Amino acid sequence: MSVKRVFVFVLAAVLVLSMLSWQTGTAHAARTWTVIAGGITSQGAVVANGFFPRRIEIGVGDTIRWQFQEFHNVVFLSGAPFPQIEVEQGGKTVFNPQVFFPVGGKTYDGTGFHNSGVPLEPGKPFSYALTFTKAGTYQYVCTIHGPGMGGTVVVKAPFSGPSPSAVLAQGRQEQARVLAAGSKVWNSKGAVRQGNTVVIPIVGSIGGRYSIWGYTRRPLTITRGTTVTWEMRDPFEIHTVSFQQGGKFPKPGSEVMVQPQKQGPPKLSWNPLVLQVTQTKSYDGTAYANSGLLFTKGFGPPNAPTSYSLTFTKPGRYTYFCWVHTTTKMGAVIIVK
Repeated sequence: MSVKRVFVFVLAAVLVLSMLSWQTGTAHAARTWTVIAGGITSQGAVVANGFFPRRIEIGVGDTIRWQFQEFHNVVFLSGAPFPQIEVEQGGKTVFNPQVFFPVGGKTYDGTGFHNSGVPLEPGKPFSYALTFTKAGTYQYVCTIHGPGMGGTVVVKAPFSGPSPSAVLAQGRQEQARVLAAGSKVWNSKGAVRQGNTVVIPIVGSIGGRYSIWGYTRRPLTITRGTTVTWEMRDPFEIHTVSFQQGGKFPKPGSEVMVQPQKQGPPKLSWNPLVLQVTQTKSYDGTAYANSGLLFTKGFGPPNAPTSYSLTFTKPGRYTYFCWVHTTTKMGAVIIVK
């Protein structure tokens, strides 16, 4: 073999090896993407019940890290039924571990039930990472807030598209639009007077991907003998309308009772005060009054209560709150004259 032919052969081999090395490097240059889970305004009255961006495209071998800004989870059902929030264990009703605690490994190929679990320590940063190992289109949801809060992951091989930083910027823009839309509703929201009854709607929107964690923006002033009715119109959330003597807010987190277990995660259940529905239909500030859990019609258990009414019989200033959202001190004031 001539020197020239040897040189050509070696050069060709080097080029082939270089191309293979470049292709291998490209295939394994995995990237990490960020998706924002939820969001809340600085005043705490408007929350975003969505994932931002809602749809994301990544490559095989890439990882998504969900950064949680409120109480949510990330669940890939993979064809499994939507889990119930509460289940029966040992004759007691407790929160379903499949909803509230992590399930599944760190990689996903389109099969198996995977759950991030929920942030159980308010105010502490919480995130969830999952690496995608197979091309496909995958749907996921927050099983706390229902099928209306979901997202899509499109995994491609090969992949080309915007950078992780550009996608994160897109997500932040989506989130900002949702919170702005919710804030517009909150700023225009008010009680509706119907004769001797005042209706306070508690609202949210699946299409808008927001919820209002507030009753009225300012104290509601009524005359003695007026009936106030709270109506649930938020398909994402559950709330209570709760009056404690003295108008004190409960300690954040006291709505849930934690029972440690020798093995496995602790059992979580509602504080009985949350579920207690008081029978009184009038209020003078001297007793505990509570609606129990309120649901929006069509989004809760059969025959679940969707409204609550109280007639105020004594002048005074009365503070009330939502047991479910003690961490954000969701509450309002009624002034009776």
